Order: sequence, then C-alpha cells, then structure tokens
Amino acid sequence: MSNKGVPIGVFDEISKGIKPLSSVEMPLLCILTVVLFDVTNDAQINPGDWFTEKELRVSLESIAERPSSSRVELPVTMENVISILPDSYITKVKMSFLVSLFHSQLIVYDYETQRSPKYKRGKEGVVPVPDLNMKSVKDIAKSMLSETYLEDMITLNVYSEDLEALDYNPNTQTLKILSGATISILDGFHRLQGGVRALAINPELDLEMILSVRSYDTETAKKYFGQINTVNTVKKERLKELKQEKFSDLVVRDIQKKSDLRGKIASASKISEIAGQLTTFDIMSFGVDSVYNPKSKLEAKEVADNLITFFDYLAGSFVDEFLGKPEAYRNTNRNHPLIFLGYIVIAKHFTDTRRSLAELKSFIESMDFREEKLDELLHDRRGINNSKIRNSVIKYFQDKVGSEL
Repeated sequence: MSNKGVPIGVFDEISKGIKPLSSVEMPLLCILTVVLFDVTNDAQINPGDWFTEKELRVSLESIAERPSSSRVELPVTMENVISILPDSYITKVKMSFLVSLFHSQLIVYDYETQRSPKYKRGKEGVVPVPDLNMKSVKDIAKSMLSETYLEDMITLNVYSEDLEALDYNPNTQTLKILSGATISILDGFHRLQGGVRALAINPELDLEMILSVRSYDTETAKKYFGQINTVNTVKKERLKELKQEKFSDLVVRDIQKKSDLRGKIASASKISEIAGQLTTFDIMSFGVDSVYNPKSKLEAKEVADNLITFFDYLAGSFVDEFLGKPEAYRNTNRNHPLIFLGYIVIAKHFTDTRRSLAELKSFIESMDFREEKLDELLHDRRGINNSKIRNSVIKYFQDKVGSEL
C-alpha cells in the first residue's frame, strides 16, 4: 500500500478497527482490495469482480497524486522542554505530532514494560497484540472530536542500548531524539489510539497534550509502570462524579455546591454516618435522570435551580433530621439514602402542580415513611445500589403523589 502512495499506518488503522471500512473512501478501498488480492490470491476479493477498470485506474491515480505522507524520521527536536532530572523531561506537543510519530512506526508498544498482551492467531502463528479496549478508544476520540477532552499526559520512554538516545540543550530548552533510539509508550496508549482515531476523522483537529519523556532501561521502565498502576484506584462512583458525563450529574453537582445538602451527598457507593452524610451522588443522579431526564445544559440548570430550592425548604423544615442529628432519625426512614429518590419525585410534583413549597412540611408530615411496602424496599437485602430497587422506590412515590397520598 505504501508503494502505491498510501500513507504509512493507514493499513494498521483499518486492521485494528481504528478506521472502520465503512468510512474508507472509494479510491482507498480499491487499492486495499488490489493489495490484499495480490498478497492472498483470494478469489473472493478479486478487484475485477468489484470494481471497473476505470475505477481501479482513477483510484490509483488519485492516491498517487495526493501529497506525500508526512513521514517522520529521526532525529526529532522538541522545543520548550523542561528537564526534571537527567532522564526525565516534560513539555507540551500537538496530538498530531504524536500521531505522526505513531504512523511513522517510531512509537512501539513494549510488552516488557506494559500491560500483558492478548494473543491472536495469524498467518505467522500466535502473536501478541496490545490489550486495547476499543470502547475506551472510541470514547476518547469522541471527546476529542467534540473538543470536550481536557489535555492529558502521555509518557514516552526513549532509550538505546548502543548509543545516546537523547540530547538536551538547557540553554535553548530543546530535546532531540537521536537516530537509532527506540521510542516506546509507557503510559497513555489508549489516549494515543484515541488521537489516531480522532485525527483520522478530522485531520485539522488542534489538540495539545502534555508529554513526559523518560529515558529508562527496561528494569526502571517496569518499575515506573508498576508505580503508576499501583496507585489506589478511584472508585467508579467518584469517577462518575468527576467526569459528569450526564446532564443529571451536572444537576447533582449544583445541588452539592449550592444547597443545604452541601457535604451531605457521598461520592462513594454508600454513605458515611459518622460524617453525617444522607445519600449518594449516584442515587441522586439516578433519580434526576429517571424523574426529570434533562437533555441539555439549560434543562439541567432549570432542574438544579428547582431542586436546590426544594431541598433548602426540606432541610430547613426538618433541621434535626437532615442537618443537626441525622443519625438519631435513621429508624424513621425519613433520611434513608433511597428516600431521596422519593423527594425528587415530590419536588417534580410540586413544580408540575405549581404547589407552594410553604406546604412542603405538612405534605411530608402526612406521609407514612414506615409503611410496610416502602420499608421493605428501603431495607431490601439487594441494597441501595440495585437499579430495580431504585426504580421501585421511584414508582412507589409516583403512585403516592399521583393519588395525593
């Protein structure tokens, strides 16, 4: 393919699924078919069965007339580089620069210093391949393309057993990767593949990344990789909160910041009674999504404003239960973590019926939070993180407010 004018790395993108066949333009598809047939002699992909002679000729001419691939060769010089230690440097670069290194086959995946490979059977027998999570790659690419991706760090290891791999000039703050050096990716392989995918869709994408360059031998590289991957993992509930991927998450974040429930919504999968927490971020987000289902930032802001006012009225009407001594009222179910799903239903009911929040206290006091059916749901052995239980609690309250208790 390279001999016919196709840039280096395009076949890798297609074979790995980074560039789906459905997105390949006709000239490239023609050449891909021609090359695969030449190599395999597989009668099922005979180009003559799929394309006319004119299509084949025009495709070859079209690809050949394109500007030559921006293939990168060593040495490569980077500017504005800060030296942390003699074998550690940091700078910022365009993602397109890193992708061009990858397409030029200068960045390799070193199985000795990375995650264990997966194995696939090919013509040459069983071969190792990077353990790549394509969903993660696609999510990263999508975020990059929508320009919501925040600059992140990629770590490269540049080394050579026979000669100097790097040359740093402290006066000009330039770092040169010398000819003969090997460049492996120590951290950020999925980020790099996300960039490859994003730039294949939008070659004009302007995204900067933080680049850390190390020059470690194999044993030091292994130690470094082990170090960055044994840091305590972040709980999925906390990741959800930090990433704020859904509009309902934005609503809960506002409630956390601006209402009297500040400090009362746990980031983890369960509350800390010692800290006086009442419910969890995930429960609240689930409730907002199920009851309000905001579909834009504007809707999310409107929902947040309503719920902030509602929970201020609620907490202000029952200070001891929610703010003062919540632990003393656990057996009432009025501040059970799942009961906040019910409060979200009640909040929407008050908004929809234009009912004054001045009536909220008497409305809540008229409810039986120890009713047998509700009590069974709240204390079901499947726990507060079970979606069926959560949905059942929401339906219970929807039925209640629908009949005005």
